[in-house]
Amino acid sequence: MLEPAGLIYGDVGSTRFSFIVEDKSIQRFDYISVYHKEGTVLAQVMDIKRYSDLSYESIRALYGKDKTPKYVESDLSAKAEVIGYRDERGLLQTPRTPFEIGQPVYRANESLIRHVLGLHADEKGGAYIGLLKGHDIPVYLSIDTMVQKHVCILAKTGAGKSYACGVIVEELLKKKIPVVIIDTHGEYVSLSEPNKNEKDLKHMDRFKVKPRGYASQVMEFSPLQKRGRSVRLTLNGTNLEAREILDLLHSKLTGPQIGVLYQAIKEIKEFKENYTLRDIIERVSASKSGAKWNVITALDALDSTGILSEKGVPPQELVKKGRCSVINLKGVPPDIQEVVVARLTKELFDARKAGIIPPFMYVVEEAHNYCPERGFGNAVSSSILRTVASEGRKFGMGLCVVSQRPAKVDKNVISQCNTHIILKVTNPNDLRAIVQSVEGLTTDTADEIQRLQVGVALVAGGNLAKPIMVEIRVRETSHGGRSVTIISGEESVPSYKPSREERMIAVAQERITPVKRERKPRKAEIVHRVANRLGWVTTSTPDETITILSNEAKKMGEDPFKYLQTLAKLGEKFCREEPDCRRCPMRERCRYALRKMMV
Repeated sequence: MLEPAGLIYGDVGSTRFSFIVEDKSIQRFDYISVYHKEGTVLAQVMDIKRYSDLSYESIRALYGKDKTPKYVESDLSAKAEVIGYRDERGLLQTPRTPFEIGQPVYRANESLIRHVLGLHADEKGGAYIGLLKGHDIPVYLSIDTMVQKHVCILAKTGAGKSYACGVIVEELLKKKIPVVIIDTHGEYVSLSEPNKNEKDLKHMDRFKVKPRGYASQVMEFSPLQKRGRSVRLTLNGTNLEAREILDLLHSKLTGPQIGVLYQAIKEIKEFKENYTLRDIIERVSASKSGAKWNVITALDALDSTGILSEKGVPPQELVKKGRCSVINLKGVPPDIQEVVVARLTKELFDARKAGIIPPFMYVVEEAHNYCPERGFGNAVSSSILRTVASEGRKFGMGLCVVSQRPAKVDKNVISQCNTHIILKVTNPNDLRAIVQSVEGLTTDTADEIQRLQVGVALVAGGNLAKPIMVEIRVRETSHGGRSVTIISGEESVPSYKPSREERMIAVAQERITPVKRERKPRKAEIVHRVANRLGWVTTSTPDETITILSNEAKKMGEDPFKYLQTLAKLGEKFCREEPDCRRCPMRERCRYALRKMMV
């Protein structure tokens, strides 16, 4: 028979409850199941506390004059939050009535966890990102959902956001999904190389992955000339409309200046079918308006970036089935980076709307630089990224924004993302921005985000019913974003060596002989024994006894928990395996005591 992990007690609701912990191996965030008349309900342990009814003076007295510590027996209490159950239609529901006091809770099995949480995506149509925290259950995110409804990856520096993004890119490459990456720091070129990191190799068996490189699928592009094996990236600069040019200018033009620009392009179109940015500059220079000088300065600045040319790299070359195009912007000035992102995003979005390129995922690293929140600066790429976030899902252009400063990313962009992968974040402003932008997160969740271990992510949205904790799997490819080691040999944390005094305390602790080492009976078993000896019940299991006595207490208008505690204390003091019937206050009404006296 399955042993209960605990028993419900105290004030019990339909969305949260407390329970006495019987299974001492229960930990925070473990999943438990509870039977309810509406269905088998999944809940999660959110907090565990140890308590004892011993007073301060009693604890002090335990040490005696020689200050020798002794074992103190205590109980565990846990608080659980209800996730829910699936109804006949497969919809997630929460109970409409509270659970019963004294009801047993059990460890949830894998099938119930998968069923309720919505972990249905599999290897065929999902991206394997890691294991459910505390379990060996693989977590797959629906690739269709990610590409159609966008993704955001948020974390503080060094918490593993680029590493997690690399895991998702690997999964997309396995499924031959095209990927274009705006790589601000040149971290993703390493996708072509297998992972040789010794620490990662030790964990690969657990996550069931092997080292692998995707050199045949990764191509690097850079706006800079002569950068290794990269292809020079230039974008189409012919036949630009005035509104397209205005979107790329850092300096804002006045009304008269905009008029000069529109007039110059209009005049060029009357004589030329194809024209360049240089043609526009020459035509503006010929204008008699005094407003032309600022326009010429702005156009010259745009032309000097070298990004626009008559024969730019076409979108069809960047987005191909199974291709990962890494746009390496390392070493490119920030203002030119913005122009590259703005123009490239516009070209790819227009090409996808026209059906020229297949559906793909567009990854934007350091997104706070390219679509900053209002009040944190301006970027010429903000407008087009907001458009892709709101409309890209209609055309199959998935957006994945990655940032270490969630508070500085445009809230309209984050709120449009359906799948959120959040690693450790500690900045209060960033935490507040995450809670405000991500559905299903609470202030309690924000507290947990601060305590996340490196490599553990809170994943919300997508095909998941509730936010879950996931251990991000080891990467198959080399991670190009590892921190640089300043002093050789200082990368790993040295092991802690206890002092002489600490070692002496540890040895003394090991030599302590507890007063009672035998297992302390569960309170449910004690109550079961007392109630049967008194003749109040004739049950075969503690669970049956607790249920009957809890219902009887309710009928009498008493608190079931206090009622059961009274019986438990009676049993612990008098009604043990070898009972002390002569001193027991219930001896005159106890069938067991009466039979014993007759014998």
